[in-house]
Amino acid sequence: MTLTEAKVLINCDRLSTSHSQAWFDLGCGSGLFSEALIELLSKGSFVYAIDQEPTSFRSNQIKFRQLDFVKDPLPDVLVDGILMANSLHYVKDKIPFLSKIKKHLKPGGVVLLVEYDMVTPNQWVPYPISFLSAQDLFKHVGLEFVYKISERPSTFNNGKIYSALFQNQN
Repeated sequence: MTLTEAKVLINCDRLSTSHSQAWFDLGCGSGLFSEALIELLSKGSFVYAIDQEPTSFRSNQIKFRQLDFVKDPLPDVLVDGILMANSLHYVKDKIPFLSKIKKHLKPGGVVLLVEYDMVTPNQWVPYPISFLSAQDLFKHVGLEFVYKISERPSTFNNGKIYSALFQNQN
């Protein structure tokens, strides 16, 4: 996926506000979506890119933290949003995990989810979360579905990749 394609997949009105925002990118991998996110956010915004494997960024608006986003404590900050691009499917126990990350969201903050729309696990997607199951799961922890942002064909299977926005109701 290219930077432009990543930007199209996650671009939504919650990113284009006039005020600066702070975000987590949990499971940032190579940093493609962190870079896409910072380009879409207002000037002065900041992204904490978190992954187990080290990576580097050109932007000083992205700060990398090497940790296991499931097991380790996250930075002790409240953020406007949490991006999870192809990373929630690595989390086995999703309800306790989502409850944990919700504590880092400001009231009205959002989770921007990018995932494969599939139900059958494979070696690359061990704990899949379809679009329909994501809506129920997030609602269970008090994160209300706002809307599906986009979808595109997956290059790895015959399915699709979707992006969706969920809002903290507290």
